[in-house]
Amino acid sequence: MQPKSFIKKTLVSSLLMALGLPAVQAQTELNAVTVTSSTIGDRFESDADIPASTTFISGEVVEEKHAQNLIEVLRSIPGITADLAGEGDGIKIKIRGVDNQRYMGEKPGVAIVIDGVPVFERTGKVNVDLDNIASIRVVKGGASYLFGEDALAGAIIITTKRGASNAGVTLEADMGSYGYTRTLVKAGIAEEDFAGHVQISDRHNDGYYALSERDAEAVSGNFEYYLNDHSELSFGFEEVERFRDRDGSVRGVTAAEENPTGEGEGRGYTRMFNVDLSRLNLTYSNDFSDTGNFSAIVYQYEDITDFWSSPIKVDLDGSFVGDDQVDRYANLNYYEQLQRGAKLEARESFGDFALMGGLEVKKNTYDSKTVAKEDYSSRGRLVAEGTVTSDSYLEEITKAVYTEAKLAVNEQTTLTANYRFDNIALDDLDQRSGERREDTFNIHSWRVGADYDLTAQTSLYGSISTGFRTPTLSEMETNADLKPETNMNYEIGARTQASLFGWKTHINSSLFYINRKDFITAALGQYANGNAATDDVLDIYDNIGHTTSKGFELAMQTEKKHNWSFDFAYTFMINKFVDYDNFFLALGNPYARTQVDSEAELVDPMNQVYFKHYDNGGNYVPRSPKHMTNVRAHWYPTPKLTLTTEIDYRGESYADEINQEKMPARTLVNLGMQYVTKAQVLGGAASTLTLFFKVDNLFDDQFYSIVRGTSDSDYDGDYDAEDLSINVDPGRVYMAGFKVKF
Repeated sequence: MQPKSFIKKTLVSSLLMALGLPAVQAQTELNAVTVTSSTIGDRFESDADIPASTTFISGEVVEEKHAQNLIEVLRSIPGITADLAGEGDGIKIKIRGVDNQRYMGEKPGVAIVIDGVPVFERTGKVNVDLDNIASIRVVKGGASYLFGEDALAGAIIITTKRGASNAGVTLEADMGSYGYTRTLVKAGIAEEDFAGHVQISDRHNDGYYALSERDAEAVSGNFEYYLNDHSELSFGFEEVERFRDRDGSVRGVTAAEENPTGEGEGRGYTRMFNVDLSRLNLTYSNDFSDTGNFSAIVYQYEDITDFWSSPIKVDLDGSFVGDDQVDRYANLNYYEQLQRGAKLEARESFGDFALMGGLEVKKNTYDSKTVAKEDYSSRGRLVAEGTVTSDSYLEEITKAVYTEAKLAVNEQTTLTANYRFDNIALDDLDQRSGERREDTFNIHSWRVGADYDLTAQTSLYGSISTGFRTPTLSEMETNADLKPETNMNYEIGARTQASLFGWKTHINSSLFYINRKDFITAALGQYANGNAATDDVLDIYDNIGHTTSKGFELAMQTEKKHNWSFDFAYTFMINKFVDYDNFFLALGNPYARTQVDSEAELVDPMNQVYFKHYDNGGNYVPRSPKHMTNVRAHWYPTPKLTLTTEIDYRGESYADEINQEKMPARTLVNLGMQYVTKAQVLGGAASTLTLFFKVDNLFDDQFYSIVRGTSDSDYDGDYDAEDLSINVDPGRVYMAGFKVKF
């Protein structure tokens, strides 16, 4: 029997066994069950009978991390990986290897949900103010049954700050390596029928890399009005202005060793990002019974971004343009996204049965224009400065209904079923030619699962769920027969509480298998040059990809004992391409007018190109390490002082789809200290004073944070380690700061 079939059949059989467990002796009364909400987490929410792997992170834990990006918070969760582009917010989160082969510009395959609303992330980054997070919940497995498109591998559910806990005045200030500074001021009030707060934060980083300055200024807040003892109205807002320059990549292992900051050498594909983000949401919530709730949300998200892209490599006279000419870029890009929508949702529990139903309507518009930044040559054609090379307007309207039902078969067994129907209408207008493209997709998503309590401390769970992603109209322009990408996710796991070496320990372990079919990429291979097209393999998008990801996850958290506590996370994952028949790797200059038929004929690679064919079926998906481990030890020598040591290991992985070049393994050691006390800072009543100090990458290991390879980027006729795009970690960095809450 093939390993793939064995794992798949094992998962399915185990789930069916859980679903079919016979009822024990009849019970006079079963514990009330509750259903999951797709909106803000609340008093009904519990992991006790959820048939999937989930992790909850409180806002206090987020704050204690003093993170510059979200992966510093999430890397303690099994199955979470991320692409990092430089420092700060340049991060793309991935779950269980889905979309690990893709770069920063595509959708991440993970739904980013902020205050109950999935937010479209065009650049793959989590566009949320880190200082405004009240909690994070990570749901693994296909989550389209709740959140619709792009929840292929799960969801990152972020709840922003709200409520009476934000009353008072808070001042915070941090400083760290490479000119990092952060300041925050928050003021809030809490009355019997009203609570609200406003906070202002500012982050700045000169950056380790050349041309990598970053700034972020944010204003956010929330106001709640308690209509009565069971209903409330909440208004939240956030306005963020960001600037970030180069991501810090260099080309080749020699540059990574000798010039890791990329001074005068590295440009990267993009530069000079100016990003304006705004978020508005109004929520009505009514707990109409002890177990029932009705909620309604209306919202608006806006993203206005401009940036440079596509470094010029060949001048108008045919001369090679080196990376030392850091401002030589072909394109100025202007992008505006507006997302508006509404959600209605109701839940109720009827003892041993619970039901949730919801409606969602949203309209996304994307206005995108690309203009030539300077004169350049494209395939022998002069493109003059100021020429509009693309100008499009896309409208996407989604109408969805969704539901969840739970049934307590007996005191040990809970069954869960989810269903969602999405009607997605796309309308794309080319504003240069006037050409319009339209299409509609009707997609069904579902989940079935079960949770079985072996004992009061131990439960088994399992589920089968789906995820999907629709093709874009620009992809369908090349191939009208494109189908949506689909995922089938299988998972079985166990939750338990046990005593390990005297420490009470919470343990969650799971086996997973993800079968992803029909994923869309260029028929010539992902990121392959269109000049590689032949009579048999066209330059179009097609449903040619098929991957599987399977593995094991283990998470353990101990409670505090003897002034110590520990956290442990481990992931074993095998993530492979099943079908990927055509990949054409460019050797030489892919834009050259002379195309040769063999490597032997490639004698002048600067003016010739050979497209070498590969079949990537059976290869490992890039940047998907088999082994990942995170260990954290917390020591509490006094009630006021906490010392933390973190060890984070990431195994070796491939940097390219042909599985030739590798991304080395690395081990990261971080130290942190936090001291919390009461002190009279400005006289009067004592205030809560928090001091912290942390050292990341204690042993100053300048490992590779991300490595990518797709072609012979230096046009020398060979593809090797000197063609890789590499981001080198800055090494040892320090940060210290304080927080005062009056």
